[in-house]
Amino acid sequence: MTPSRAAKRLTIVIPALNEQDKIADTIDGVLPLARELLDDFEIFLIDDGSTDATGAIMDEFAAGEPRIVVQHNAEPRGVGAGFEYALSRAKFDAITLIPGDHAFQNEGIARMFKAAGAADLVITYRDNQSDRSVNRSLQSHSLRFILNCLFGFWLSDYHSMIVYPVKWLRQIAVKADGYGYQICALISLLQLGLTYVQVPVSLNAELKGSSRALRLRTYFELGGTIVSLLRRVPIRHVDLSQVPTDAERAPAR
Repeated sequence: MTPSRAAKRLTIVIPALNEQDKIADTIDGVLPLARELLDDFEIFLIDDGSTDATGAIMDEFAAGEPRIVVQHNAEPRGVGAGFEYALSRAKFDAITLIPGDHAFQNEGIARMFKAAGAADLVITYRDNQSDRSVNRSLQSHSLRFILNCLFGFWLSDYHSMIVYPVKWLRQIAVKADGYGYQICALISLLQLGLTYVQVPVSLNAELKGSSRALRLRTYFELGGTIVSLLRRVPIRHVDLSQVPTDAERAPAR
């Protein structure tokens, strides 16, 4: 008798700040895939203090889909704060963040949804970063190399989309915000020995102009995040009997 497949239920977080030209494309891509590939889902749209029509567009989508919740921030609070807001309210066992600027092609999002449940973590990696600007590509490759050398996980990417286990993520004290939040959360979970699979995704054509990721402040934030990780981010109230054994620590394939 064939064993039944575990249900795919996912909390999806989509933050955006002044993305009125892209947020509809993002939601229009994610929503049909969630309906088709997931057994159930909820979507938290985080309007992070936008001064354009981003929040109003989010409200229009929520009016037509009861599984969408919109959170309007009076002022920008950062990606980490928006993600933690959704994490504290998530009703499913897995959660992911998809940028609201339509950064990822729908085919990659579909692969991530299909892989949900294959391991504790689904870690996507961007397979077309060479198409980006030289500065962005160099920054991403350099960051990956540094993190791989420091922590030894040898991932293909640390800052793409990830499906996290809610149970474990809620037990981690992530002392980072903005760009460093996801890196801090991911490495902290890997330090627990959770299993993972890696899935390729592709970026859409990058918007012209400077990226917030290249600002000097970002480098300082990342430096602080790496230092805190090297000191090992404290895990709150972890039941050590539930942490995977050494035999289970190898990445799932």
